[in-house]
Amino acid sequence: MYKKILFLFLIIFVNSAYAEFDLDSIKIPDREPINQPINNYDPSTNSYPDPFSEDEVLFTIDKNNFSKYIDDLLTPGQVEMFKTYPDTFKMNVYPSRRSCAVPQEVIQLTSQNAELTDEGDGLIGVVGSIPFPNPSEALHHVWNHILRYRGVNIYGSSPFYIINPDSSITYGAGEAIAINYWNPFVKNEKGLQGMLMSKVTHPPRLADASLLVIESLNALKTPRKAWVYNPGTRRVRRAPDIAYDYKPTSSQGITTTDQFDGFNGAKDRYDWQFIGMQQRLMPYNAYKLHETEIDKLLTRHHIDQDYLRYELVNVNVVQADLKQDKRHILPHRRMYFDVDSHNMLVEETFDKENEIMAYREFPVINYYDQPMCLSVHSATYDFASRRYQLSSVRSIDIPKIQWRLEEPHDESKFTPEGLKRFAR
Repeated sequence: MYKKILFLFLIIFVNSAYAEFDLDSIKIPDREPINQPINNYDPSTNSYPDPFSEDEVLFTIDKNNFSKYIDDLLTPGQVEMFKTYPDTFKMNVYPSRRSCAVPQEVIQLTSQNAELTDEGDGLIGVVGSIPFPNPSEALHHVWNHILRYRGVNIYGSSPFYIINPDSSITYGAGEAIAINYWNPFVKNEKGLQGMLMSKVTHPPRLADASLLVIESLNALKTPRKAWVYNPGTRRVRRAPDIAYDYKPTSSQGITTTDQFDGFNGAKDRYDWQFIGMQQRLMPYNAYKLHETEIDKLLTRHHIDQDYLRYELVNVNVVQADLKQDKRHILPHRRMYFDVDSHNMLVEETFDKENEIMAYREFPVINYYDQPMCLSVHSATYDFASRRYQLSSVRSIDIPKIQWRLEEPHDESKFTPEGLKRFAR
């Protein structure tokens, strides 16, 4: 009898303490940006040691308790992940660490809001700044994400993976060079966001193998210019359809062109609504993920959740709903932007009946040698096919991305003829 009473006491005590701790004790602290490399950082490697390696898991959300957090902490996409993969999906919640930073030069240029033009498809303001330090509209948050600091002259390579329900994996890899004009270190009088050339290095004969994109600061007045090089025909052709819901061959139908880097390109097909600032659990300070070999991360239905860190984060939530007279295969989209770094951390897509289609995560770290916060990959979980795509992967076992080359790119190379040379 005594043992039964003791057992019941322990159950009641543990459960009540658990509920009080994880709901009432979790807090978002003041910002403490990491503005320079930490002591054990080695610039000769592609390792970004975890500044918070001593942090312990506060609590774990899984199939047994996720219903407690639907209203307070979770997004609809996260709830769907628990429902779809109840035996494997979980979220380890850690203390919140508001570590994101940008170069001091960006802060010095940031004094007032930029100005939207052409119904939000264009922007004028102080180049190199945070365009909307005092955002008040939905598209302010979208532009802050698009024009967040991401380096200047960039070179790098990254793999991509598509994992099927039978655990088979499609692997690909690519290489890219880019010039980012919205930065504080280069005077921009071109009216451009940037220029990008990319090529697929594996498999070698993948369609749309090489691409050149020139992106303006006003998609309405100066639409995106794009060209593709086909290795089979060895010809370059204009590609005006590489925008909106065009699906590159490499994505196998899982993501659209305007989902690259969260969201990019013209905004005219949606009505945009700012839902408000919320506190939600987001993939954040994902150093453990970055420092783990990719082969260990790829499990059957989603990446191995033991390597992901979730924190309570202030996010600005934006809703995009397809206009009645426009076409796009993603009728409804909900985006969650980090208040501190302006990165999109999560996106959810919904069909015409507002049934969820996909959940997307962008776990960030502070690349503190810059400093800047960017995602270590883009993960898209498609609920209909139960496949997921991992793209723009940055990891300890991939050559390091160079964000500010000592020798700038030759701008004259970013032409159709230059694309042909780059592709070879």
